[in-house]
Amino acid sequence: MQNNENIEVAIIQNTQFKNMVKARNRFAMCLSFSVLLMYFIFIGIASFSPQILAQTLGDRVMPIGMPIAALVIILSWLITGIYIYITNQYFDRIKAKLKQEYQYE
Repeated sequence: MQNNENIEVAIIQNTQFKNMVKARNRFAMCLSFSVLLMYFIFIGIASFSPQILAQTLGDRVMPIGMPIAALVIILSWLITGIYIYITNQYFDRIKAKLKQEYQYE
């Protein structure tokens, strides 16, 4: 048990691990901020200027707010997919390399 704790401390103190954690946190915060900004802008427009989203394009019946709402949801899914892809391709490889280097688990 003590040996694993020593290895964990060594990994946590590793510069590569620290840099990876900082980069992952910055990346996650950036993507989270973009999703929140997108939602807040949409909700703000819907709350304070609903006439903008109530407009129709030409002679169509569907208001412009419907496809914009769908776009907000789809972009949120895409941003989540980007996070998962980058995490799996980059950050998880660094973690696996460190585990192998320190012979952890």
